[in-house]
Amino acid sequence: MLALLCLLAVPAEDLEARLRHLDSLAAAWAPAPSPDGSRVSYLTTQSGSRQAASIAEQGGYPIQLTDETSGVVEVRYLPSDPTKLMVVAVRDGRRRILVTDEEGSPPSAVDPAPGDQIPGGFARDGKRLFYAIASGTHVSLRTYAVDARKPTEVAAPPPAAGVQPPAGSVSLDEALSGLVLLGPPSPDGRSIAAVVRRSGAEALVIADLASARGQTVFDAGKDGRIRQPRFSPDGKTVYLLTDAGRATMGVDAIAVQGGARKPVYVPPANVEGFGLAEDGHRLAVAVESNGQNLFSLLDFPSLRPQPLAAPPAGALAEGELAWDRASERLFFGWRVADDTTDVWELRVGRGTALRITRSPRPGLPRDALFRPKLVRAGDRQGWLWRPEDDSKPRVVVVLSATPIRPVLDKRIAALNFAGLAVVGLSGAGAEDAALQFLRSAADLDPRDPVLLDPDGVGNHAAGKWSAVIGAGPELDGDRPDLRALVKHVRRAMGGP
Repeated sequence: MLALLCLLAVPAEDLEARLRHLDSLAAAWAPAPSPDGSRVSYLTTQSGSRQAASIAEQGGYPIQLTDETSGVVEVRYLPSDPTKLMVVAVRDGRRRILVTDEEGSPPSAVDPAPGDQIPGGFARDGKRLFYAIASGTHVSLRTYAVDARKPTEVAAPPPAAGVQPPAGSVSLDEALSGLVLLGPPSPDGRSIAAVVRRSGAEALVIADLASARGQTVFDAGKDGRIRQPRFSPDGKTVYLLTDAGRATMGVDAIAVQGGARKPVYVPPANVEGFGLAEDGHRLAVAVESNGQNLFSLLDFPSLRPQPLAAPPAGALAEGELAWDRASERLFFGWRVADDTTDVWELRVGRGTALRITRSPRPGLPRDALFRPKLVRAGDRQGWLWRPEDDSKPRVVVVLSATPIRPVLDKRIAALNFAGLAVVGLSGAGAEDAALQFLRSAADLDPRDPVLLDPDGVGNHAAGKWSAVIGAGPELDGDRPDLRALVKHVRRAMGGP
């Protein structure tokens, strides 16, 4: 009864105000610098939904570039024209590639063909965009001439052309079946890398544009993952993230000819992002450490890791580490525990990290947001967000298929504002570990906890939870319905 009274003690007007402020809290991430380095494009939720924006590299007032009803998932500058940008918008549930500018012009479609359009990257001179259109099981590889504004399908040459297909290759339609991601193209523009998934296994495919054929050069095996393929400047090697044959993600080098694999940087913990400098002489890596990320810089050929200037403790946001053309500045999205997700920059040889964007955080001072603490739950670690008072708060458990990060999450903050503690755990068996943790937590009230399981990783032990909340608008990652979430949890615990 005492715990219920504590739950009801949060004034409704104060909670409503804080939830309104949380709704207004924005984020910025996935940066991509312009060819001349003067500006940076990125994704932002400043207007409520995911849109593209840009800002001067030295900081200043941002420009929102798009106003797409269903949002934008990618933005980058055209290498041949620093005033124009490519954006990938979601229209009618499909990704569509558009070209826009910073003058407010309506975006124009690259290709009217139906299907899901997947960008792959630009040729080195910036005059051609490589992309794929997936429609059902069929995948069409295409190029877009930027100056002529003309799309062209990559097709096999006639037999009389005398082009010999690479040994062991297959047609593009077969090679790109199960396409996961496309790109980038090789430095000479003659081939392009792709990651495909078939029968639960991911593989690296190199597609030859002259013969319109592709071949698998690296197979990650069952449950193996491949991320962020990048060609070396000479085009003979593809660097990528993979956990094939091991427990953690690391950076490997795959030979384009023959597919020989060589580990480049495989520390004991996961490498969660890397960036290969334009000149191919430097490799920046972000390594997981207690739920957060640490940066290191590796110079070729020694590959001896050197620490980089660290931003405030946090973790990478969605998107990749992006170098500028001069290979002097590294851009990334950064999440922290008590502030907004924003775009940051590291300058090689400088002692500090620079925050480029400052997303709105109206009505929420940093001390209003609760910082998590590391806890042990059986044989694994988790994170506890606990209101800072003397009571024993009721508990909400969050399960995730991906590692839980000690960073700001609107859903967790909303529950904290309602006087509830939140425990976050990830991976298979996390539900049993959470129940074990609650039985031993002396400063929490373990009665009838609520389980949030948007990824469906729990076994939902009968009689152990007062409610189980799965995927839905309450837990939407971009725009969760915070009021519905708090109301649902409170009612499950016997409150109003």
